[in-house]
Amino acid sequence: MKNIIKLFTFAALILSLVTIFSCTKDFEKINTDNDLPGIKQAAPNMLLTGAIESMTNRVHEIFLGHEMGSCWVQQMAKIQYTDEDRYIFRPSVVNISWRSFYAASGEDVVTIYNIGNKNYKGVALVLKCYIGSVLTDLFGPVPYTNAWQGAGSLLPSYDTQESIYRLMIAQLDSANTYFLDVAGLPIAGDILYNNNILKWKQFANSLRLRLLLRMSAKDVGFVTTEMTKMINDPATYPLFGSSADNASLAYLGSAPNNNPINENRKTRDDHRVSKNLIDLLKDKYNDYRIMVFANPATATDEFVGLPNGLLSADAIAYLGNGATKTCKMGDYFVQATAPGQLMNYAELQFILAEAAVKTYIPGGIAQAKVYYDAGIAGSFDQYSTALQDIFTPNWGGTFGSLPIDSGYTVAMEVDKHINTATDAEYFDPAITDPKALQLIAEQRYIANFDLGLEAWFEWRRTGFPVLIPAAAGANEGKIPIRVPYPTDETATNPTQLAAGVALLGGADGLNTPVWWNK
Repeated sequence: MKNIIKLFTFAALILSLVTIFSCTKDFEKINTDNDLPGIKQAAPNMLLTGAIESMTNRVHEIFLGHEMGSCWVQQMAKIQYTDEDRYIFRPSVVNISWRSFYAASGEDVVTIYNIGNKNYKGVALVLKCYIGSVLTDLFGPVPYTNAWQGAGSLLPSYDTQESIYRLMIAQLDSANTYFLDVAGLPIAGDILYNNNILKWKQFANSLRLRLLLRMSAKDVGFVTTEMTKMINDPATYPLFGSSADNASLAYLGSAPNNNPINENRKTRDDHRVSKNLIDLLKDKYNDYRIMVFANPATATDEFVGLPNGLLSADAIAYLGNGATKTCKMGDYFVQATAPGQLMNYAELQFILAEAAVKTYIPGGIAQAKVYYDAGIAGSFDQYSTALQDIFTPNWGGTFGSLPIDSGYTVAMEVDKHINTATDAEYFDPAITDPKALQLIAEQRYIANFDLGLEAWFEWRRTGFPVLIPAAAGANEGKIPIRVPYPTDETATNPTQLAAGVALLGGADGLNTPVWWNK
């Protein structure tokens, strides 16, 4: 009997081993769902559409782009719930932004690069560099070379900001070569430029100049060589030629494809235009772009801004009634179809103007004035239709207490700005006046209204316009110059996060300068 039991036991063991090895042999095949799409089935056109919209939505997201970016650089202010305006940010917003750039738009962009033709690869590199530049300018050292590697790199290491910048500049140069034949290798799904490869090439090179200028204080020789090479060879390195080339997403008229600010305004009314911006436009420059950027205060029909960083009770009580006696954002920017800007022609011209003043490119101060004038004209051109639509019905009267002569046009306003005695003095070749740089920085700041993160990055670099910290600010009386790392990284990637903080010098705070800002 014992022998029979042993025999059955041995037979069962053999059967189990056969079953185990049989299952193991075909385990991957058996457990693969052939109905699920893999990378071979990925459609670059569909990925491109999603990546562009996801990236642009994140840049213009209310809490990140509008309240941390625009409020910290004092283009906008808060009339209620003023924490962000007082530098008390929401860690959840930082976590969501990090995940969005890495797991959503960034992942899609890398997939496009891996499966697409050369033009798709070029587009993917431009988008990857845009995403990378926002990430590193927000935080400093971030995962870049080991990011977006899928299962092979779930705990990516952090790169220095210097290495990221140099790699992005090289990648944008590579993108330019991928776009060599702008008429060939068609793409689809491009909701930014409608599959126009030449415009993507212009965006790649314009973005490259933005990054070169931002790092210029750290390596003047490299920046001068690279910028001069590009400016001296416009056939190889085409740039934005007018505001028609702006990298600007045309949102659709209904959710979920409407402008994020439009969606926000359906349920909220707690934002006002900053006093700093209103005073700069109205008092220093007498700039009629204020009519597009802001609506006159409903109680007074005047352009009045709200000081930044007040306590909520003080903001509501400002001038007796802050809600009705200060300006809301202009109608142009809160409509469903308001464009989601990424970079504009006017900004490019101010980049070139600064580069010429600093002799990174040829032409000196005289050529800088040409670029400066082109930047002002380009910004007005960007808003010309909206501005003329205000001028025309108000000829011979006023709009927001600003007089409008009969027959007044946008072209007349541009002439006023580029022919002032002050500008001529600051750009006189016989005068090496550093105030030219202040004028350039302030006009770039104005041209980048509604591009809050970019305006904040540039203010950190130039110090212009001169800003006074929030009245009730919670950051040691300082305007933040960085965003702390997401709390999610503490739980999911603590070792690499610690190495990233070490690259910053050991401090992970709002006042920790990044590499190009030291």
